[in-house]
Amino acid sequence: MKNYHILKGFCKRIFFIGSGNFWYEDEVIGNDNSISYKMLKYILFSIYGFMTLLEIMAALIGDFSEDEKSDSITFAVSHTIVMIKIFSVLSNKKLVKKLIHDLIKICEIHEEEYLMKEKHRIIIINIVAYFTTVYGSAACFVFEGLRKTLEGFHFVTVVTYYPHFDDNSLTAAVVRIFMTIILFMLLLTMIMTVDGFTVVNLIIFKYKFITLRNYFEKLRIDFENSLIEGNSKIAAKKLTKGVIEGIIMHKELLRLSKEIDKAFGTVMALQLCQSSGSAVSLLLQIALSDKLTFVAGMKICFFVVALFFLLGLFLCNAGEITYQASLLSDSIFYCGWHLCPSPHQRYLGRLVLLACAQAQQPLIMKAFKMLELTYGTFLLVVRGTYSVFALFYAQNE
Repeated sequence: MKNYHILKGFCKRIFFIGSGNFWYEDEVIGNDNSISYKMLKYILFSIYGFMTLLEIMAALIGDFSEDEKSDSITFAVSHTIVMIKIFSVLSNKKLVKKLIHDLIKICEIHEEEYLMKEKHRIIIINIVAYFTTVYGSAACFVFEGLRKTLEGFHFVTVVTYYPHFDDNSLTAAVVRIFMTIILFMLLLTMIMTVDGFTVVNLIIFKYKFITLRNYFEKLRIDFENSLIEGNSKIAAKKLTKGVIEGIIMHKELLRLSKEIDKAFGTVMALQLCQSSGSAVSLLLQIALSDKLTFVAGMKICFFVVALFFLLGLFLCNAGEITYQASLLSDSIFYCGWHLCPSPHQRYLGRLVLLACAQAQQPLIMKAFKMLELTYGTFLLVVRGTYSVFALFYAQNE
């Protein structure tokens, strides 16, 4: 499946859930500037914002039981970060549109079918796995609420300032159920508009480097075949033209890395903070609670898994981009320039030397332009989170 169809399908889903039209061909998907769509978007995000505000109030001034107080803090922090991530993407809609256009066009004519199938399969696996962990966590919150109801308490998933803890009226029950529905809608918006969208762009960008590397390797094979046929001068000219085209594509990919950072850098940076911070508080709930039920433990475990799974998707795909970009210099160097006739060899050798020097400069995605988004950072965050958890746990013991 081509990048065009993958990204267009994703943008359609984003449009249908009310987050706007991110596709660069405005008329293809729908008009997000119509009055009806703008009203839908305004109402939807107003409800999300109002729910988040009530969660913050519950965490700061609400009077709840110990378990609901813990949930209120977790939801208040997590959903505040989620709202910031969503608005950071929405505010960069023009930039994202241009990014999608460029991401599709660069290296498009050199993409191979087997790589497209592999990329599509990886995207599906990543998104489905993340969707499962997020909604698995949400389902555990619902099951825990139902368990409390069967034991004579009120049903609750999202802990908001209203209704109060001791309010068991019909109105309070309706509000709690309504907030649960809004939670599931917010999670869908989060997955499609922010987290999943970011992961898809990172995976596609990673495969652009793989495509470019294969392009240079194919140049060498074609050049060697031409030499066997005895057309050395024509083959040298063709190779020179191909190398120049490859250098231009590489330059465009380096430019695109900066655009990705502008469009989704805030999302990845905030996820780094959310995963490490929220995980500590959630793990402490498991370790320090004496009355934690199996379902309550499962909802916390799913939450932690979802946080670190998303962080892993961001950091590992960003780290894979760095790795694939680092392999490019070898592919450029072994393009066959040394087999060219003397005049072409000198000219092409200089081009290859400059291209290799540029390719050897490490392409590292960064959060807040400081923290490197790599495999090492992911391991560092996991170890750091466990160290902080162990420290707090030891103090509370």
